Amino acid sequence: MLILYPRLSNGNVLWTCDNCGNTTEVTCIETNAVALYCMCDESMHPKCNEKWYNKGVYFENKKLTTTLNNLGQND
Repeated sequence: MLILYPRLSNGNVLWTCDNCGNTTEVTCIETNAVALYCMCDESMHPKCNEKWYNKGVYFENKKLTTTLNNLGQND
C-alpha cells in the first residue's frame, strides 16, 4: 500500500504521522507519497511508504510517481 497525502493550495503536501498525529507541510513537487522520520518514535512514518524511498521503489517507478502526482493535481 502507498499513502498519498493531500496537496495544499500553496503546493505543499500535508503529512500526518500515522503513529502520533503530528503534522507538517512538505515541499514536494514530484509526488504526494511522502514518508518522514517522526520524533514520536524516531522512525519513518507511514511504514508502508518507507520502502517507496528506502528500498529504491521510488526511483524504479519514476514514471508511476509522475502519474500519481498528476492525478492528485487534477482535482
